[in-house]
Amino acid sequence: MRFRYAAALLLVGWYLLIPPQAHGGPFDLAAPLSHWLIYGRFDSLHECEHAKALNRETFKAPDDPLKEAFEHAQCVATNDPRLAR
Repeated sequence: MRFRYAAALLLVGWYLLIPPQAHGGPFDLAAPLSHWLIYGRFDSLHECEHAKALNRETFKAPDDPLKEAFEHAQCVATNDPRLAR
């Protein structure tokens, strides 16, 4: 049983999600994760978290429109039930 669980974990990928934005307005942080935008796909949580950190560093200027998006970005497993549409 443990082997199956471990094997299932190895098959899980990770999405770097950013909140949706309505027509140039503010980011909708209350939107369900199924509506968030996939910014990247990764093989491990570590890779996803690293990409999130790099993007936070890239989009750090106060006037950058993606600054807020990456302040709230999330790494979510591809099999997370909250992603079901």
